[in-house]
Amino acid sequence: MRANGGGRRGVLTLLLVPVLVAAVVTMALRRRRRTRLRLAAAARPGASIDRAIPIRSYGEMDDHLEHRWCGWCGGYLERTGEGTRAGDGRRYRIARLRCQECERIEEVYFDTTDVLH
Repeated sequence: MRANGGGRRGVLTLLLVPVLVAAVVTMALRRRRRTRLRLAAAARPGASIDRAIPIRSYGEMDDHLEHRWCGWCGGYLERTGEGTRAGDGRRYRIARLRCQECERIEEVYFDTTDVLH
């Protein structure tokens, strides 16, 4: 009877180990993807006022925002508002976006100094 119970545990262990390994690998891959997304988001144009995207029309701003993705999860961003800021002889427009997946708020900076009216 004892040998039979030990055999069951051995089979159970053989079944669970690959499942646990697969779960750990999956979590590590997700974490790595999120880290890459965050790093890419911080370095992309418009991520800060220092990286403001120069535009000549507000249509360019709309075009850019339509193709922007969430820097945390890669989800779709919807526009929630805009604001204006001036400094050092330059004008900026800041678009506020919210991810529909993870609900994170992002801001995208545009240099509007040369916008044609």
